[in-house]
Amino acid sequence: MKIGIYGGSFNPIHFGHIKIVNYVLEQLNLDKILVIPVGTPSHRENNLVSGEFRLKMCELAFENSQKIEISDIEIKSNSISYTIDTLKKIQKLYGEENEFFEIIGEDSANYFSKWKDYKEILEKSKVVVLKRKGYNSLLIDKNLIYLDSPLFNVSSTLIRENIINNRDISKFLPKKIIDFIRENKLYIS
Repeated sequence: MKIGIYGGSFNPIHFGHIKIVNYVLEQLNLDKILVIPVGTPSHRENNLVSGEFRLKMCELAFENSQKIEISDIEIKSNSISYTIDTLKKIQKLYGEENEFFEIIGEDSANYFSKWKDYKEILEKSKVVVLKRKGYNSLLIDKNLIYLDSPLFNVSSTLIRENIINNRDISKFLPKKIIDFIRENKLYIS
């Protein structure tokens, strides 16, 4: 089985994330993609809404998708989330005989060599790098796959700013997620 792994803060998950998951699923003919909201981020300050809220938003985003599974593997962990540790846990859960595909943006690829045990990540999985405007990764490895991804000009930061300023966010998020954000009064300072 070919299993994609797409981790992120998803704070909140938006149409850009949703389109990326569907695009990679189709381009690489994967059997499944695991969408994994980060627990405690390893590379930045933790200013995220609770993991439970982000997990629920991911579930809402993909509730009708048979090949997309939302995982709480990082959220239920009390330790800092490192890709290599999550990858090992997933391989244990699903079986190491499967083929795994870590999905990252080219912005992350620019500092991938600084990730914890990055060489082991490349040994245990393929790393799918989604090209992004303004970045040009120089990484070369037999297990790196570069995909020209459609440009999605949206960020979770912009969405949070629009929520704080009471601006329309309907072009960025599915209605179910907007309703969930409003019901739970998320991202309002």
